[in-house]
Amino acid sequence: MHENIITLLMENAVQHLYVTNRATAATAHRLSGNSFSFHCEVSTNEKIAYELALAGAYAGKRCACILSTEGLYEALDPVMSSAYTGVAGSFLIVAVQENDEEVTPLGPFSKLPLIVTETRDELSRAIRYGFDASEEYRIPIIVQAVPDRHDEDAKAGGGQGAKPQARAASFIKEPGRWAATPKFRFSLHGELNEKIKKISEAFETYEDNVVMKKSSTGLVTDRFSRLAFYDEDASVLKLATVFPLPHKLVQGFIDGMDEVLVVETYPAIELQIPDRTKVRSGFVDAGSGRPQYDEVIAGFTVVRDRLGPASSINMAHGIKKLHPEKNILAVTFEDHFFHSGMPAYVNTLYNGSSCPLLIMVSAREEEIRRILGSYGVKSIFAIGAVDELARFRDMAEPVAIFYRGMI
Repeated sequence: MHENIITLLMENAVQHLYVTNRATAATAHRLSGNSFSFHCEVSTNEKIAYELALAGAYAGKRCACILSTEGLYEALDPVMSSAYTGVAGSFLIVAVQENDEEVTPLGPFSKLPLIVTETRDELSRAIRYGFDASEEYRIPIIVQAVPDRHDEDAKAGGGQGAKPQARAASFIKEPGRWAATPKFRFSLHGELNEKIKKISEAFETYEDNVVMKKSSTGLVTDRFSRLAFYDEDASVLKLATVFPLPHKLVQGFIDGMDEVLVVETYPAIELQIPDRTKVRSGFVDAGSGRPQYDEVIAGFTVVRDRLGPASSINMAHGIKKLHPEKNILAVTFEDHFFHSGMPAYVNTLYNGSSCPLLIMVSAREEEIRRILGSYGVKSIFAIGAVDELARFRDMAEPVAIFYRGMI
């Protein structure tokens, strides 16, 4: 799935690549021919992958990480600081959309420039542009990619000319930048605002921002694929550069229309438009990606990892404290438990929570059993069917349940 993305990164002379999937790393090593000038590493979670790539970019290297769009939200701690610290080399984050989750809200939220692509050609241009912009403005760049479309559009060869020369590592000690402590945040904030302004101006002429004028009714979107059910006679502004918004391009399009509909899943574009008097929202239903807060299984109100890996543990604990009479079930995955679940579960035990915890396992059940045992949890069970959960209702002691499969 990621072979085309890796190929494009290598065509743009990426030096350090960090991933969270062993198959992706194996593909990268195969395509590189185990080159000494290229390093690819598998990280145990998205936060680590992001921080390793960021560290390489601090040292002047051309770095990238490949994460899922969902996974990028699990690295929010370093994501939210990296716009302020910036980079000395270049850092490209390729967020592959494998489900309904999108990262467009992260542009305005984190202040990291964000480009959306739909085809392999668009991705090729975004990667080349992203690396150059990252080096010029000393800031990480996010590119959201759709792998299936890129695979369909892939062509043999597809190179983009001569590769940029690899950069030697050169780390300059700048505590005010790399630490970004409160003392230095104010000056970094001013610097970041100036970067965003310059990038916004550069995005005015970005190649994949497309205007098609047909009528006085306008549609603004980040993907043509969203417009299947809209009026074909409407004018369209397809905006690849979701953040920062190229204000002159967008406002000029809006000023020429009687009415404009912004078609996106999240209001990442709409909230950046300064004059919205002609603008209406046209949110696309994210389908199964939207949170379901009324899910019930075997008499339990189910809480899932909607806010991040193993976030269900903290959420279920909080709900149970507020509503002791409810039967709450926290549901997470084995990898999420190792990512963030252990400290969360210790907190629930310390504060006397009695919510059952269901962990969907495949290969690490015994490891988790040993960990839970060291926490003093005595009620640990494995179930073979979902309806078996009913017997754990109203239990007053901590219960951990393993299930091999998806619920």
